[in-house]
Amino acid sequence: MATKTYVLLAHTKPTANVYIHPNNGQKVRIENRPIDHAYCKLTFQDSEGKNKTIRLKLGCDEIDQQKQIKEFLIPANEPFTQAERDAVRFQDGILRTDNETVQAFLEASPQFDGFWKPNKNGKVGVCPSINGPLYTLLDETVELEEDFEMYQLKLKAANKINSLNLQQAQDMMIRLNGSYFKPPEKEKECKLDLVAFGEENGIAGLQAILKDEINQDEEVTILLGRAIALEILSFDKVENQVVKIKGNKVTELKEIPSSYDPEERKRYFSVFLTSPEGKLLLDDIKKDVKEAEKKENKNAA
Repeated sequence: MATKTYVLLAHTKPTANVYIHPNNGQKVRIENRPIDHAYCKLTFQDSEGKNKTIRLKLGCDEIDQQKQIKEFLIPANEPFTQAERDAVRFQDGILRTDNETVQAFLEASPQFDGFWKPNKNGKVGVCPSINGPLYTLLDETVELEEDFEMYQLKLKAANKINSLNLQQAQDMMIRLNGSYFKPPEKEKECKLDLVAFGEENGIAGLQAILKDEINQDEEVTILLGRAIALEILSFDKVENQVVKIKGNKVTELKEIPSSYDPEERKRYFSVFLTSPEGKLLLDDIKKDVKEAEKKENKNAA
């Protein structure tokens, strides 16, 4: 029995920016519904004008409910089993099955996009209980192309990661995870973590790694990450203040309420640094970071 792959249609993708945090403080946007289910039973009128009720019962090969009742003596009100509900479950937008009865049911359902294609007379089916299709059958050729594209993205990302030095790898990790993220101090560990980031975050993660040009906000994110790691800047040493530390001297730079979450405080400070009023301070922080890193590298040599 050939395995078929069904995928949720694009309109099911979340429009809101919903994120998960898998590990190491990384933030990943959810691109597909984690779990979705097709209906196990639907009543509709097909493109020939015939009224039908289809139902998935794994104990027989028939999906027409009337035939299930008459020929297999399955009651109309028999509850669905967990196995039957699982058989029509999409996980991360994908359902794969080699069960021919499940395939027949999925492709007869009004939730399948093929149901809504006109027949030779230009007529389509009608199903008042749903607004439109939920999923489609993934073409094997398309799947092959997508798999190869993913392979190429992974290869390019791996090559780019491998070419980075320690500073570049750390900067990329800060750009991907935010200013408060503290990257590993060893180059190999940084690179392995970047590979893991690409694996966990799929196409979006790989594209973020492969991105060559970074915008001003990302530059500031990296700068702040370096400054925090070098203990030049602190967002929590003085309440409601972002401060600069030089020796024993603590200088208040910008008042930002400590009640804001860390990312929000960083964002407000970044907006200030990229404004005309904050340009001198931005240049000053760049200079301090450069001097501190030069001293650190000299001590390490």
